Amino acid sequence: MKSRLILLFIILFLATPLWMRIGWEFSPLKKLNVLIVDKTVLDANSYKHRSINWILDHEKYTKSDGSSYDINKDYFGFFPASDEKYAIRDFDKMNEPEVDSTAAANELAYFADTYGVLGNEWYRHRDRNENSGSIYGGLSEKDLLLMSKLKDKGKLLIAEFNTIGFPTPVDMRLRFEKMFGINWTGWMIRSIASLDTVNNPDLPKWIVKTYKQDNNGRWPFTNPGILCVHESGKVLVLEEGKELKDWIPTIFTRRSFQDETGVPEKLIYPYWMDVWINKNDSNEVVANYSLPLTKSGEMLLAKNQIPLNFPAIIRRSNGFRFYYFCGDFADNPTKFRFAQLAGVTGLKFLLYNAVDRTDRNRFFWEYYLPLMDAILKDAYRRSPNYETGTIF
Repeated sequence: MKSRLILLFIILFLATPLWMRIGWEFSPLKKLNVLIVDKTVLDANSYKHRSINWILDHEKYTKSDGSSYDINKDYFGFFPASDEKYAIRDFDKMNEPEVDSTAAANELAYFADTYGVLGNEWYRHRDRNENSGSIYGGLSEKDLLLMSKLKDKGKLLIAEFNTIGFPTPVDMRLRFEKMFGINWTGWMIRSIASLDTVNNPDLPKWIVKTYKQDNNGRWPFTNPGILCVHESGKVLVLEEGKELKDWIPTIFTRRSFQDETGVPEKLIYPYWMDVWINKNDSNEVVANYSLPLTKSGEMLLAKNQIPLNFPAIIRRSNGFRFYYFCGDFADNPTKFRFAQLAGVTGLKFLLYNAVDRTDRNRFFWEYYLPLMDAILKDAYRRSPNYETGTIF
């Protein structure tokens, strides 16, 4: 049935998409200066900020000169080239007036990924699932300066998963935490469809290796489960049927934020998360993760000081505007071919596999898209270009 629906959609897309294309073509352009930071770009797919550009393109947000955002050019970070060469464009070579000017010129900044690029990811003939040293990455002094300038100017800052994790220096991490009133516990969590090292080649080998080193060479897991990895190197494994009732965490969203953004009350989230603690009463935790734990799972997390429920989205709208997404929200394998179709959200049920719980496209269409759509609309309403959109 699913394949027939997809085939029907393709036929409709090829044969009679005119109303959708015309609807997109004649919708107004909206000038909104958006600064994207992505230090983890390994190829032209640009998965770490691909979803952001999809939404900018779909909603016809443009740069100040009216041109569209280019996914392979309009960001700061790592720029891959051929033959293992690369370029870096970031804020580190800017002086303070230049950083201040950059903050003033943009309505919002989105730090999609600061993890960077590892040697075994970039250089050929190396295993990407193994751990290795960093070529480039981490939150820098100038990144923090830009954040401070944005904060002082009342501009919007969005950051997400691993912004201050490896390879960010400890002093940069502490300054970020103090600046925004949130603390990272050092824990990262990810659900895995299979913990079987034979049947799941995507299981990170360095995690398996680390666990074996601490457990007499044993890896006794084959079911689906959840990995908990601490920055110290400690690894906990929760397995379905033992510590878990189910292997995928759920995001639960506050009713007021549902009404504000159009996101659902609850949705599974099958990817990387980081565990944060809100330390400032002026921040709001508008969504939380819940892990489907058994009693033994609860005991294991409590023993390791991991909260049973922890923030999925933290925001600040009092004094300055800030969002922290406690997950790899922007990393989705979104198809760009549908970005320029008006009304495509009405066909979203055809664009992800509702049966496959690992399909991250579900999260994009059901949660990330309405979330970012609402955030960008609010930023646009506050911008000097509001109501100056043009129609071709």
